[in-house]
Amino acid sequence: MQMEDRIKVLFLASDPFRDRAPLRLDEEVRAIEHALRKGRARDRVKLVPYFAARTRDLQHALMQHDPRIVHFAGHGSDGAIYMGDAYGRPTVVGKEALAKLFGILNEWIKVVVLNGCNTLPIVDALSEIVDYAIGMNQPLSDASAIVFAESFYGALGMGKTVQASFDLAVSQLELEGNAESTIPVLRIRPGVDPSLPLVAEPSVSAVPVEPVEPRGPGMVTDIKTFHADDVLFENRPGFAKAEHRFDNVFGRGFIFRNN
Repeated sequence: MQMEDRIKVLFLASDPFRDRAPLRLDEEVRAIEHALRKGRARDRVKLVPYFAARTRDLQHALMQHDPRIVHFAGHGSDGAIYMGDAYGRPTVVGKEALAKLFGILNEWIKVVVLNGCNTLPIVDALSEIVDYAIGMNQPLSDASAIVFAESFYGALGMGKTVQASFDLAVSQLELEGNAESTIPVLRIRPGVDPSLPLVAEPSVSAVPVEPVEPRGPGMVTDIKTFHADDVLFENRPGFAKAEHRFDNVFGRGFIFRNN
């Protein structure tokens, strides 16, 4: 997988159940956004939130945004996720349908994160299709899902690899004494080099600086410098006078004024 200069993360949020306590999906996207903003590569990762995502939105959203990372936040069950249908009612999206969809669009989608309960069967189905697939092998609490997502994207935003970012997210759960730290699972497609970062770190390079030639009435345009430490030159646009103070071999305290 080639390292990217700029990538998009498509955050698909879906909570179609009306008879359950609402998921804190807004908190999850806020945590991800905050984590990315603190990273060195913050200008190279764009988060695209898509709330109340429905099955009919899915293909269009993927083709419109060309994301490198697709993050689903919502309810899952063995081998399926839940999204709203055309009327917003809960509908099952199975692993076969998702595998076929990502197989068609895997030219640019490199990472799929299924931050929902019991999504491991989908991850296994995607492991031969996308470079990296992350899911959960058991039910996961809202609080743990948010901690995992914040740490994972925080590490990606610092230029870490997907493998290292996943490991750091699990480590963060362990640091907080969270018993759910064994639930997240990462699958890497055979042939993918996990040592390559997904996001290129910004590089600092020397930029040639052209000498500035002052222009305008009353400006000094010619000065001879004996030594760098000998001359104090104040060049203030809008002032009619420029003053030079220097020490040279002839003595100290010469003051030259150009009127």
